[in-house]
Amino acid sequence: MKRRILFFYLTFLSNFVFSQDVFSSAFSEIKNDLVSWDPIRGEWLATSILAMKDNAIIPDRTFPEEYTPYEMLTMIPLQKRKEIAEKVARQQSTQNTQFSREWNFVNLFFNHSFCEPSIGRSYGDPHLNSFDNASYSFQTVGEFVLSKSKAIPFEVQVRQMPQDQSFSLNNAVAMNVGGDSLSFYTDEKPDNQKQAFRLNGAGTQLSGRTYFLPKGGTIRLEGINYIVSWPTGESVIIDNRSTGKMKFVNITVQVFKCDENQYEGLLGNLNGNQNDDFNGRDNNRQRPVFISSYGNFGLEQATAIAEKEYLNFLARDFADDWRVNDQSTLFDYSIGESTASFTDRSFPYIHYTLYDLPLDRQNSARRRCEEMGISQAEMNGCIYDQGFLNIPPNPIPNPSRPTSGGTMQKLNYPALNTNQGLFMNKGDKGDENTKPLTIEKPQEIERENNQNERGNQEEIIKVPNVITIPKPVRTEPSKPVSPSKPIQNTTPIKKEIKGKG
Repeated sequence: MKRRILFFYLTFLSNFVFSQDVFSSAFSEIKNDLVSWDPIRGEWLATSILAMKDNAIIPDRTFPEEYTPYEMLTMIPLQKRKEIAEKVARQQSTQNTQFSREWNFVNLFFNHSFCEPSIGRSYGDPHLNSFDNASYSFQTVGEFVLSKSKAIPFEVQVRQMPQDQSFSLNNAVAMNVGGDSLSFYTDEKPDNQKQAFRLNGAGTQLSGRTYFLPKGGTIRLEGINYIVSWPTGESVIIDNRSTGKMKFVNITVQVFKCDENQYEGLLGNLNGNQNDDFNGRDNNRQRPVFISSYGNFGLEQATAIAEKEYLNFLARDFADDWRVNDQSTLFDYSIGESTASFTDRSFPYIHYTLYDLPLDRQNSARRRCEEMGISQAEMNGCIYDQGFLNIPPNPIPNPSRPTSGGTMQKLNYPALNTNQGLFMNKGDKGDENTKPLTIEKPQEIERENNQNERGNQEEIIKVPNVITIPKPVRTEPSKPVSPSKPIQNTTPIKKEIKGKG
């Protein structure tokens, strides 16, 4: 019996190794093209693609740039990139179905470099703007799938907690970043550590120019925004803020339009049709037939009662479709806690709409939102936040691209980049042909090249400043204002709402 088990195991192992060799052999043409573009960076990119398809840790960077694999891909000249992408597409269409998953991933990765972005948002207290530009208010308490890909390791979950009896805010965000579990907490941290980030469950202190995630993603700080970048090119911008005594985050999610209909969650399915973004999981729950005035339509088209019924549907039926459970959650919890500890299905006590905001306050809020350049798609949400809670307008962030204006100089040999302040040469333990780097100026690293190859010629490589990430600057808006003559919903009301639901 043991011999039979051993035989089957060895057969399976040999078949697995053989299949991997077959794929690697087919991929070698792609790798050769990448290496012909740049021997060092191309080798790293090819090896990273293979690691990404297997959800494995990517190799250490051997060049001074701090790019994700996707960002490095975009640095290949357009024509060269198109030629390689065409070869990938041919491999995808001709290879055995045994490797369809692998080639589908490689093809998706290359296609992203030619795609336009699509933006979804959860901001304020909170309001959501879907990838298809549908807008709605989502006053709930709990943990939800904001967006999840059906094709790659991409998921963003959000935790909403009560600001008072009728308004909630985003208190934390958890992500699957290409296979790495990354979460950000404002003040409800799952342990005694002070760090806001948790990487694969451990508190993470950010320092250096860019924080490298094991499986190819990065975290960087620009202004007060943390930008989390996926190895496949997607990104999440975390804007850390506060109102009253509670900290909260605005979340901006960027994906690619070419991944049409590959997403699910509160931000919709990215199919170009905003009318089905509220239908729930697997499109199995049709929204009410009445029209919401919020965001998508003029205020004059619906009554206050119909508006509140609509918001009640979103906070109950639609919200339950996208609540996470103990098996699907990406959040970290203290001992004795679970996702149920942060859930309150009776919230909110009252559904407020812009009808409950006095006209003069509406107009004042609108003026400030317009002055801050808020788009029409998010105007009603901005008026709502400014009018009820005095939350400052929050335009869609537009961070700089790490590759913008970047030039990459030729490297004659690989050199380790662990983002610890020094770009060390290979052989830093005393190789007679190489030396460790020293930093003479904040923005310049002078490298003495291998004399056997380049004589005494010196080369200057420009790199970003080495920085330590500071705490974000937070604004402190004034206290919430009371709406006028609110209309109560018909759902049961708890006598008390605790901080954790």
